[in-house]
Amino acid sequence: MSLNIINCYAIAMELLSLEARISIIADETGLSPKILRKAFVDMHKRSPPSGPLKVNSNFLYKSYSRTKEATLFVFFFRIEIHEHFIRRCINAYRRYEAHILTVYKVKPVFDFSDSWMIAKWSECGILKLVRCGHCRSAKLINNELQQNVCCICKY
Repeated sequence: MSLNIINCYAIAMELLSLEARISIIADETGLSPKILRKAFVDMHKRSPPSGPLKVNSNFLYKSYSRTKEATLFVFFFRIEIHEHFIRRCINAYRRYEAHILTVYKVKPVFDFSDSWMIAKWSECGILKLVRCGHCRSAKLINNELQQNVCCICKY
């Protein structure tokens, strides 16, 4: 068994533990969705999450708390130094989740699958981190929107 195959299985197990969508795990590892579904049920004793992935980033701007948490996740994703996208995404999600649980004592707004999509949009340039011109905090802007509001100062 080659190191690449072992690495794919290790990443699949890590993504299963984060309750990622089966379609994401299959895309990232190349493993069979049927095997992944069975592994998910064995690990979590319930069916995997279903439904389509988000197709556009407008859901991030439905509330300031969503925008703030998306900004935090993109910040953690951007500071990751791994060359592999999925490894950067996993590490950023773990930091994001730990930060939200530590500071706010609640579960994060975004699950791993939402965070994976946010990371994809950040990678392709739809979402960008910039400095707010008013309060100088990190501001998440969306190229598809005309007006982007800062989640801190609301300008």
